[in-house]
Amino acid sequence: MAWPSLFSRPPSHASLAKRLRKLDRVFKIGALRAARLGPREVISYYEECSPAYRKHHSSEGAMHLALSQGSRFHPQGFRGQLQRIASSWTAEAPQAVLELGFGQGFNLAYLAEQHPRVQFAGIDLTPAHHELATQRFERAGLKNVAVTRGNFQHLPYADGSFDQAYAIEAFCYASDMRQAFAEIARVLRPGGTLTLFDGYLLRRPESFSPDEALAAELVARGVALESFQVVDELLAEARHAGLEDRGVTSFDAEIMPNLRKLERLTGAVIRFPWLGRRALARRSPMRGRNVLTGYLMHSTVSLGLTVYREIVLRKTG
Repeated sequence: MAWPSLFSRPPSHASLAKRLRKLDRVFKIGALRAARLGPREVISYYEECSPAYRKHHSSEGAMHLALSQGSRFHPQGFRGQLQRIASSWTAEAPQAVLELGFGQGFNLAYLAEQHPRVQFAGIDLTPAHHELATQRFERAGLKNVAVTRGNFQHLPYADGSFDQAYAIEAFCYASDMRQAFAEIARVLRPGGTLTLFDGYLLRRPESFSPDEALAAELVARGVALESFQVVDELLAEARHAGLEDRGVTSFDAEIMPNLRKLERLTGAVIRFPWLGRRALARRSPMRGRNVLTGYLMHSTVSLGLTVYREIVLRKTG
C-alpha cells in the first residue's frame, strides 16, 4: 500500500501544521511540554527504549543516526561518524580516547576493534547501557576498553588523561554546558580534540513561528530533551573553556535517508489517531515519546529548523 501523499511531497510549513494537528490528537501535547526532563528522565527514556532501538533502529545496537550517501538508507552509515573521528588517526593514533555517552557500546566496540593499540574509555548515565556495553566487550574479547557509569559533567578521570574525546548525539544532554566543557577541557591533554555529532538549532526558537517552535521543541522532547543546543551558544561556551573551533560540518543531507525511514515507521503509528492512542497506551510513556522525533525530524531538518552538525574543538595551550 502506498503511503499517504503527506510522505511523498517535500515538507512544507503547511504539511508541518498538519503533522502537528495529528500529533495533538494522539498525544497530550500540553502535558508533554510541561514535564520536566532531567537526568532521571533521560535514564528512564533509554532504559525503556533500548529494546526498541535494537528492533526498529539498529540491530547492532547503534543509537545514533546513520550517515548515508545518496537517497537510500544504508545500515553501514551507522559507522559514518566513527570513520570521520578515526580518519585523522592514520598519521598518528592517539594513546587514549574517551566517549561521552557510550550507549549500548556500538561505537567503542567498533573503534576498539579497529585500533587495538588505543586505550578507550566511556562514561554513560544509564545502568542498562553499562551492562549491555560490558557484555558486548566481553563477548568480543576487547581488552582495550573500560567503561563507567556516571555524568560527563563530573568526569572521574585525572587531568590530561585523554588525547581525544567524542560524543555522538549525547552532548545534547549536558544540562550545564559550561561545566561539561570545563570538565572535558580538564581531562584533555594540550592539543587534544573533542568531536561532537548532534542535532542543533542555528537560532533561538523565539525567532520561529509558533508551529516551527512547537515542532522543534517536540523533536527534542521526543528524545527526553527540553530543547536542542544553539550552535553559536555552544561554540561560545567551548571557547570559554579553552576549546577553539576547528570546524563545523553539515551532515543534514546524509541523515535524510534515516529520517525518512523513521518518518515512515512512526507515521504508521499515528496515521489513524484513535489507533495511535491505543498503540501508545500499550507502551511505556517515555518510549512513546520517540514517535514525536521520528515523525517530525525529517520536516524540521528539511525546513532548516533543526540541523545535524559535526563540531570539532581543540584544547588550546
